[in-house]
Amino acid sequence: MTTTGNLADFRSLRRAWFEDVTQQLSRLLERLSPEIHSAIPDDLGPRDLLAATALARTAQADMERQEIAYVAGDLVRLAGGRGARHPQRVAEVEALWTALREPTIPLLHSWWREPLGEGLLAYWAHSRAASVGWPQVHKELRERWSVDSDGIWRRDLGPAHGPDDGDWSGYFAYLETHTHGQEAQFARMLLTRFDGLAEEIDAFTSECAAELAAAPHLALVHAERRLAESLTTVVEGNLEAGGDDLPDDLHSAMQEIVRTGRSYLEWLEGEFLPHLTPLERAHLSLDSPEAARIEAYLQRYTQIWCAPGDPALPTPVFTEEDYAPLKPAERPHSIVPEWMGAVAKAYAEAGPLGWTGTVGSQPWWLYVADAGLESAAAMRFKHDGQVRIGHRTLDDPHDMLVGFPQNDPDAHNLHMRFRYDEDDAHQMCELLILSRAGRTQLGFLVRDASGAYRMLRAVSVPLPEALREAMQDKALRRLDSMTGGDPRVLAKLIEPEPTPQAFEDDEVDEDESAGLLDGGLFPRGDTLF
Repeated sequence: MTTTGNLADFRSLRRAWFEDVTQQLSRLLERLSPEIHSAIPDDLGPRDLLAATALARTAQADMERQEIAYVAGDLVRLAGGRGARHPQRVAEVEALWTALREPTIPLLHSWWREPLGEGLLAYWAHSRAASVGWPQVHKELRERWSVDSDGIWRRDLGPAHGPDDGDWSGYFAYLETHTHGQEAQFARMLLTRFDGLAEEIDAFTSECAAELAAAPHLALVHAERRLAESLTTVVEGNLEAGGDDLPDDLHSAMQEIVRTGRSYLEWLEGEFLPHLTPLERAHLSLDSPEAARIEAYLQRYTQIWCAPGDPALPTPVFTEEDYAPLKPAERPHSIVPEWMGAVAKAYAEAGPLGWTGTVGSQPWWLYVADAGLESAAAMRFKHDGQVRIGHRTLDDPHDMLVGFPQNDPDAHNLHMRFRYDEDDAHQMCELLILSRAGRTQLGFLVRDASGAYRMLRAVSVPLPEALREAMQDKALRRLDSMTGGDPRVLAKLIEPEPTPQAFEDDEVDEDESAGLLDGGLFPRGDTLF
């Protein structure tokens, strides 16, 4: 077993990984929107990093349904002097959002967009601060990146009050620095003297997602963490089993190895890792066999249903505030795409049941609102950012009732049910995507006098962390039961059928939907989010 926990390796590997990510995203922005790419400034640092960060934040804004005019204005401010020549970029943002809803590179899948946008902004800030200092960076964050003081504080974009990547230390290096005898040499000897120990640690380390293993500097952190955990556990176990019979010097050395191993893990988790970017921490969270299977399931799903080059179903491009402030006569009268009309026709008589699906890699919910109180309530939905989501039991996060908070005037005027079939591998993959993405796009459809369906409004619905975890656990358990825990089997279960089924095949059980509004889905505090 080989460990390479030195500073030079970590810093160079980290820099090379970010350069590769930013170059890839910069080239993608240049291909998808040459106009926006040409306006990326050259006075804020490396243009590839700026272009990649702008693309990631624009993709994140689409997921969050941010106001398109504000997003366009943010790009103009970022461009600085170059932006003055093109004060309006709404059409360009709309075209870029449309392109980003098509299947694209893995880092722009819906479940990576938030950590990518936040991570690249943090990396830019820290890299820029090394050149111009934090006061100037904070000024540029406010004036060029449109991040206010509260956003800077929430993201902890400031001088590090602990170790940064210049303070990286591997386990053995830490052991040598924080002990005074031969503890580090003895710990290395354990790897060779204990039969199979090195191989077991290597196997333990390999139980992580491919996305983590593909980031060399993060794979290094993961390997050093597993090494420290394993050796500390082994030495501690030997002390408990027969420590009193050991020579005093050996007993003392083993106690010191346990103490220093715990100290290293505390330093790693409590001081070093928090100063990495959100993107890096998201990768490091994929360090378990469960996370590896989750990512493998998602990879199989995207290879079949979200492959680059395969067109995604068209979705309207507008944001939460586009329609809400307008009077009915002023609102756009855009008929929804044909597939949405088919969904609306199938679900129009379904009562409170809505449609769930994944378009590209983004989770979508569609709900047909009746005229009158229900459609009026839909125009107010999430008006204060609050959403009420509940399910019958803690084991049923796939079957949700969504509406207003209990004390809202429209609490009884809009109840929406969204259900993923726990016996359908494809829908469990979509539930897994929803849990990882952390939010869904909710479109309210209405029927006009001609019988055509139109989009009344679209909002982005964020999911609380507890609900996301429950969804992920549920989807993983169901997929494991269907595949025997082998993600390679998934392809046979979710491959497209020769003849696509009509939306009408997704029928509603009237007896089941009849009891939805009896309070059963909003029962207790432990199932409310």
